[in-house]
Amino acid sequence: MNDLISLEKIAQWQKLKTLVLDRVSSPITKRVYNMALEEFMAWFQQAPRAGFTKATGSAWRVSLALQRRRAEQESEQTPLDPESVESNHRKTCEVQPL
Repeated sequence: MNDLISLEKIAQWQKLKTLVLDRVSSPITKRVYNMALEEFMAWFQQAPRAGFTKATGSAWRVSLALQRRRAEQESEQTPLDPESVESNHRKTCEVQPL
């Protein structure tokens, strides 16, 4: 029974991801969005959550901010490169349509 529920959730996630990825025409952007969405889903599955809610989106943004802060602390002499900052910003933006 749990396997069936898990398969249904995976199918729903794939449909949702397809809806988001179909909104973009650039293959490079699609690849980056896909990576960010997969990272989001891995984070989402780490703990029980109520679903795709505004609170979930906020928690994801906090998680990204904490990752960025940890990276800054680890390399305090070297600030994050613009690509890393832009990448975190894109990840936040990609989850917002959900």
